This record gives sequence, C-alpha cells and structure tokens, in this order.
Amino acid sequence: MASNILKIASAVIILVLAAVVLYSALTFPRVVVDLPVSFAAGVDREVRMFDVSFPHDKVLVEVAVTTGAALWRASITDANGEVWSHSKAQGDSTTYQSGWIALPSGNYNFTFGTIGIGNLDANVKVTSKGGFW
Repeated sequence: MASNILKIASAVIILVLAAVVLYSALTFPRVVVDLPVSFAAGVDREVRMFDVSFPHDKVLVEVAVTTGAALWRASITDANGEVWSHSKAQGDSTTYQSGWIALPSGNYNFTFGTIGIGNLDANVKVTSKGGFW
C-alpha cells in the first residue's frame, strides 16, 4: 500500500515539474524584431511585422544607438492604430529601454524612423515574454 502511494506521489511530482518546465519554455523571452539600422542624414524609416503569440503578453523595446545625431521615433501599431510610441533627440551613443508593454496576442508593426542632420547607426530589438519572466 505504501509503495502505491509513493508511486502516485512520485508521478504527481513529475507531472507538476514537467508542467512548470513546459510553461517556462513557452513563456521564455525571445527576440521578435532584431533591426540593425544605418540611416544617412534626412528622413528615413524601417518597418517590421511581428507576432505576439500565446502565452506571450508583453514586449520590451530596446534602442542601442552607437553613433549619430538625429531625432528618432519608435512605435508599435496594430490594425486599430498606434499602441505604443517613444521619441528621443539623439546626439551621442546611448541605450533606451522601454518598460514591459502589455500587448495581447496578435499581429503588430514596429516602426523605427529618424529625422536627422547626420548619420544614425543603431540596433533595435523587440523582445516578447509571458508568464513570470
């Protein structure tokens, strides 16, 4: 009798651990947009489509400018319009990181654009995550 209880308890523990590992794997942060940009003086922009898939529900935008002087703007839009944006006047190298932005599962467009008097070199990333990460 004790051996059956021990087997059942072991099976339950293994199933719970497997469920936690699976949930962690499905919700682990992943890069959905990786956009190196190199813009010349003037007005320029790049647009990338991305998906936030279930069970992911948040995204983080990171703009790492290596060189340049420009006014840049990053935005996320869906079929209904803009859901997030940020603008910054850039005169030297820096890194901007948004907080986690809540987005339901769906299709989105990420736009990064500049208006500049000089060149702008940057790397832009959008990372999605879900769960407790």
